[in-house]
Amino acid sequence: MMEQQPVYNPIIPFTGSILGGLQDGKLVIIQGQVPGHAKRFGVDFMCGCCEKPRSDVAFHFNVRYDESTVVCNTLERERWGTEERKPHIPINAGSYFELIVKTQSYCFQVSVNGQHFLEYNHRLPLVRVDTLKISGDVHVNAITFKNPNVPPAYPPPAYTPSQAFAAYSAVSVNPAFTMPAQCGKNIALNVVPRQKNRNRHTHVKSTSTPVTVSNPVVPYQAYIGSILPQQLIKVIGTVKVKSHRFTVNLIASYSDNIALHINQRFDENAVVRNSRINLNWGTEERGLPFLPFIPGQTFEMQIHIQPTCYKVLVNGRHLFNFNHRVQPLNQIDKLEVTGDVTLSLVQY
Repeated sequence: MMEQQPVYNPIIPFTGSILGGLQDGKLVIIQGQVPGHAKRFGVDFMCGCCEKPRSDVAFHFNVRYDESTVVCNTLERERWGTEERKPHIPINAGSYFELIVKTQSYCFQVSVNGQHFLEYNHRLPLVRVDTLKISGDVHVNAITFKNPNVPPAYPPPAYTPSQAFAAYSAVSVNPAFTMPAQCGKNIALNVVPRQKNRNRHTHVKSTSTPVTVSNPVVPYQAYIGSILPQQLIKVIGTVKVKSHRFTVNLIASYSDNIALHINQRFDENAVVRNSRINLNWGTEERGLPFLPFIPGQTFEMQIHIQPTCYKVLVNGRHLFNFNHRVQPLNQIDKLEVTGDVTLSLVQY
C-alpha cells in the first residue's frame, strides 16, 4: 500500500478520507497550535462522513479547556456511549503540539509531544473507520499518515561511504486529500495553504515558516516528513546540571537506520557523530573546533540539510559537517532527542 501524502495547513473544520483505512500499527500524526482563547477542539475517527443521518464515530477525542478535561467516546447509530474522561489536558492553550494516534488491534493509543497519554479500547470494528475529522479551536500545520511496514518512495541504495549527491523528495508540496465517495459538498477536496491569518503564527512545512513544538518532553520523537536539501532543523534546550550524555538523531523510520547520530558525552569530553546502517555503527567522527555544550546552560543547535552533508551550528557557531551516509534523503523522516537535556523548542 502506498503511503498517503501529508496534508499541510488544512482549513478547520476539516474532513477527509483515510486512504486504505486503519490497520494495526498505523499512525496518524497531527501537528498544530492551540490558540490562547481555545475552549474545545476535537479529533474524530469516523465510519464515513454523512451528516444526516450522522456517521458513526469510532473514536471521539475531545479536548475541553472549559472543563479542564479530555473526553473520549463513541457515537453509534446517532447515540453517544459512555464517556471516558481524563482530568488532565496535555496541550496548553497558546502552545504548539504534536498529537500521534496509533492504531492497535485492541485500542487507539494517543501520545502528545512524545509522551504516552491514553488508550481507548475499540467499541466499533476497526475496518469500518475511513474518515478523519478535526474541528474546534485549533490551527493544524500538518497531518501525516504512516502505514506499518511501508517502504520509502525510493528504496535505499547499497551503503557506499563515499557517496554524496543531491537527493530530492518525490513528495509533492501541496498534495490533494481524497474525498470519500459518500461525503457531502462541505468536504475539502484539495488542501491549499491559507492566504489569511499570517499573524497567527501558522506554520507550514512546505514554506519558509516551519513546524514548531514548544516544551516537548524528553525522550522526544517527531515524524518530520521526508527531509530536503536546504531544510533547517532547530533544537533549543538546556543541558541538565548533572549531565552524563544526550543524543540527537535523524532516523529513517522504515529501515530504522540512523542517518545522523550526535552524541554529547561529558564523560569523554566529546561530541561523537556517526551513522547506524543495518544495525551496524560506522566510523565515529570526533574532531571539533570548540566544546559547545556546558551543563546547566541553554543551547541552540541548528542542523542545515545540505546536498552533500549535514552542517551543524551551535549557538550560531559552525561546529562540524557530517557527510551523508544514508541516501536518498527522502527516507529520513524522524527526529529523536534523548538523554540528560530538557527542550524548550523544536522546529523543522
